[in-house]
Amino acid sequence: MLRSCTEQEFKQYADFVYELALDPSRSSYPTYTDGIKTKEMFLERAQSAFSKATEEILLFEYEETVEGWIHYYFIPEDHYLSAVTFNIQTHMKQALQEFLKFVQIRFKGYELYLGFPTDNKNAVDFLSNHEFECIEDDFNNTAFLEKYEPIPISDSVILITKENFNYFRTLHRTFEQDMYWNSDRIYAALDKWIIFVKLRQDEVLGSVYLIDCDDDWFEIFGIDMKDEIFDSEVFYELLGKALNTAKERNGKYMTFFCEKEQLEIVKKLGFQCIGEYVCYKKLIE
Repeated sequence: MLRSCTEQEFKQYADFVYELALDPSRSSYPTYTDGIKTKEMFLERAQSAFSKATEEILLFEYEETVEGWIHYYFIPEDHYLSAVTFNIQTHMKQALQEFLKFVQIRFKGYELYLGFPTDNKNAVDFLSNHEFECIEDDFNNTAFLEKYEPIPISDSVILITKENFNYFRTLHRTFEQDMYWNSDRIYAALDKWIIFVKLRQDEVLGSVYLIDCDDDWFEIFGIDMKDEIFDSEVFYELLGKALNTAKERNGKYMTFFCEKEQLEIVKKLGFQCIGEYVCYKKLIE
């Protein structure tokens, strides 16, 4: 059974749900096993649900026992629906089934996005067998920038501004079909983004785009490659430029989700692999 969580119940179950967040087999993304996020951050983010009209925490009960909660949020203007936390102790498939019934009543026409570690086999099995489309399968990595030594970068890697944004847009538009952060949304919020492109004469060979999440924590949202062909040299330089920039700005951490073929270079530049991540999407009808 799903029911709305009260603030008193939040205080009662918060520690329990946080412990679930430390177990990839019982939790969702964003993960709290990355060496960056803390219990204080978990509690603060969850508590904020009670002050936002577009968020809610649902307690999941099985045979009258609370097994965890689902903290979901939605963006009405984009018909976007996702979870901040989907942490369930044992009966994950039952919780997902009940949540799907819940959103089919309240969020028709929305696109639901759910991300989990592949260690959460019950969640992955349910989603893959209930008409969810797997739109991302990546490896989650953390760089601890105090240990990182900057690498030389050529002048052909340039910073993107509003004046030269078309360099980035031309490449990114070929990748953005299933992305929330398409070119238009990134352009509208460009002051929050750090974007570099690698040029050869006037041709864009690749791009990297990242944000400063929280003063000392940066996250790379993607590295796009020309013609969707992996070029290890271009990739190495773009990733190095992102790391150099974060270190210059006194960053402590960087998060990057990469594909399997990129993992060797990612580790070479000092990232530690946290685990494999999958994201599923479904149109609620």
